[in-house]
Amino acid sequence: MQRWRSVTRRTEDLGGTEWRFGPVTPKPLDARLKDRAEVEDWLPATVPGNVRTDLLAAGRIEDPFYGTNNEDSQWVDAHDWWYMRPLHLGLSPGQRAFLSFEGIDYISAVYLDEKELGRHEGMFSRQVYEITNLERPHGSELAVRIWGSDSLPQRELSWWEGLWSPVAKALRHGRGAFPPRSATLKCQMGFGWDFAPRLRTMGLWDDVALFVTRSVILQDAWLEAHPEDNGERVTVHITIDSDTSQEVLARLDVRSREGTVSQTWHQECQLHLNSGQQTTHVEFALPEAHLWQPWDRGEPCLYDLILQIERDGEVLDSLTQSFGVRSVEMARNPDTPKGNEDWTVVINGAPEFIRGANWVPLDAMPGRLSRADYEGILTMAREAGINLLRVWGGGLREKKAFYDLCDERGILVWQEFPLACLLLGHLPRSARFHNLLAQEARSIVRQLRNHPSISLWCGGNEFSYRRNRTLVDSLEEIVHTEDGTRPFRKTSPRGGAIHNWLVWHGSAPAREYLRDHPQFISEFGLQAVPDLSSLSRFLHAAELHPPGAGWRYHCAQLEKMQGYVDPLSPHSLQEWIEASQRAQAHALQIAVEHFRRRKYRTSGTVVWQLNDAWPAISWSLIDYYRRPKLAYRRLKSLYHPILICLEFPVREYGRGNLFRARVWAINDLQTDMPDCMLDVQLDGASLFSGTVSLPPDSCQPATWVEHLLTQDPEKVEVTLRHGERVVCTNTYDLRYYDPRSTGILDRLFWKATQWLLK
Repeated sequence: MQRWRSVTRRTEDLGGTEWRFGPVTPKPLDARLKDRAEVEDWLPATVPGNVRTDLLAAGRIEDPFYGTNNEDSQWVDAHDWWYMRPLHLGLSPGQRAFLSFEGIDYISAVYLDEKELGRHEGMFSRQVYEITNLERPHGSELAVRIWGSDSLPQRELSWWEGLWSPVAKALRHGRGAFPPRSATLKCQMGFGWDFAPRLRTMGLWDDVALFVTRSVILQDAWLEAHPEDNGERVTVHITIDSDTSQEVLARLDVRSREGTVSQTWHQECQLHLNSGQQTTHVEFALPEAHLWQPWDRGEPCLYDLILQIERDGEVLDSLTQSFGVRSVEMARNPDTPKGNEDWTVVINGAPEFIRGANWVPLDAMPGRLSRADYEGILTMAREAGINLLRVWGGGLREKKAFYDLCDERGILVWQEFPLACLLLGHLPRSARFHNLLAQEARSIVRQLRNHPSISLWCGGNEFSYRRNRTLVDSLEEIVHTEDGTRPFRKTSPRGGAIHNWLVWHGSAPAREYLRDHPQFISEFGLQAVPDLSSLSRFLHAAELHPPGAGWRYHCAQLEKMQGYVDPLSPHSLQEWIEASQRAQAHALQIAVEHFRRRKYRTSGTVVWQLNDAWPAISWSLIDYYRRPKLAYRRLKSLYHPILICLEFPVREYGRGNLFRARVWAINDLQTDMPDCMLDVQLDGASLFSGTVSLPPDSCQPATWVEHLLTQDPEKVEVTLRHGERVVCTNTYDLRYYDPRSTGILDRLFWKATQWLLK
């Protein structure tokens, strides 16, 4: 077995509580900055973090998530902010030092003592600065200046855009065609959304580190790992910066991640380095590699590459990079109309039906998120049967911990770029914005491309490709150049993938889902009120009931919700909560079962939305405090890889009606399930009991059941057993029925909306 060599790169996490921060008067973006001494009151700060979380910890603001306190903290945006901490390099002769910032939000300047290292716009790019020759004998001060959110770039409109803007604003009830947020590549929901507050964050929101190496630094190692018939091929693209021209030895060691499989591999090669930055490529075979699989198809096997650069027996730098061996392709759905795209996700040569959910930032102040925060909710996602998360374009490039955990848990990720929701307008067409988008997109791809969980890149959410063709095509080119191993989709929805918001935004009943026959559906859902224990944590007692202004401030769309809860006639607060959650679960069940019965004609369903960014009354299945709603608990049955579901008319049933249903058996696993025992009961009375077999990766009608009702029915229960083991269960609430019909004007408006997004 290859002996693991010691590594010499010194990495120091510069996060933590050694930071201080304070406000200064706003300055122009191009100003010479000599105002650090103007900070009158340096306060303790935590990095990663946000200005508001630090002010909250210092007792300078109230919790923005409670009541309407968020309005009282808007003054924060009118100031610029300095962050500062001591830094001791302690360099030995021949060593080099580098600062690395994984994400500064949003416009920043970085200083070491009085030396400006660089200025930057953008929330997601990695910034790296060499500080080798800037060390002071008695230590230095690392400082970052962040411009306030009131200084964010604004849209510059042409004459015709200026004419169109007020017209679009009138058509969309105050929402313009060219919102200010579209001038930035910042988390779009932070400007205010239908599930999130107007909270434009600022701060060092992602990791900060110091790296100390010898004469070279390994800046990046990107691994392309492809399954092949004659053995898995791995190509390592190594980006190195050398301070001189030299001959070095590269040592590459691969070992399987603990807890998966037991494999090791070793290779050495000589490299000639020129002075400066360069990229070299090393290709090797990884015999009998274990593939990374989604959790419902096998083990998500991971490997670590330990890369070391040596000269004359001395280790100059080292880097460890995890990776997985797997392939991702898109295949044609059966019955796909001409002109639509391929929407069946194929992992390692096998189609994977997508049981997904939309992921929004876990916190409207994301700087304070930790691995533990991600870990808890990703565990809940997998327990619910979710095999893909769509990282929505109005949110973030998440922190590394999110993608590491998806890798480890075998959860696929659909990653969108930070562009969202321009129904009647378009993105900026200036060279400045084009260059900014290229910068941020290139960095996002480079930061994420080693994660095997990333299965799809997408240009963004709900904007027209036709009106943004140049920018989206540039994104596609960047993805192809910087990655090229995964599919790219220009926007969502497009090309056979749909969002259904006729239900909810069009006030249509949930049975409207049954009219949809898409190749893929990536958004649909209903709002539901969180449990009383959660609601009480963010609303004043006087605002809990009846639903009113407090609910609306926390995103409740009461007029629409009223229509869905009316059939249950809620009066008390608890009845309102239960009615909204039952309506949400009912709608989710109709939609998911319909799309799963269309397996591979429709190849995936992605619920809006899994989680919340703040305490809200929203479409989430899990509220901000990690309490699941009824729809989440129902999803555990609906998203189980094996589903038994009933197809019957959505209607109101009473005594004297004939209940007649077709029973479907769906198996998303690659394993055969023969001779299972199926039991269907109506209010405790047996409708069917018999055996069914479920071939691998199958969807088929199994039988019919019918019963003449002698009393008002309450529920149907379905149980599937294999031997003594209960494989899956399913339940139908027959007490809830939404009698409304879809208005012609609503349907026409929705069709117009879909046309505008093309």
